[in-house]
Amino acid sequence: MGRLPAEMRALTPAETALLVTAWNEAQGEGPLPAAPTAAQMDDLKRRYPDG
Repeated sequence: MGRLPAEMRALTPAETALLVTAWNEAQGEGPLPAAPTAAQMDDLKRRYPDG
């Protein structure tokens, strides 16, 4: 977003809402990514165990 943490904390709720709306619009409205398949989830669980 190009803003420092202090700048973000200083925003009013209305300014924050405008910023979030503008950010979301800038990200595009393409299709959402598909959920991972069962095989992909198994691979992720194997690679990143919860300990």
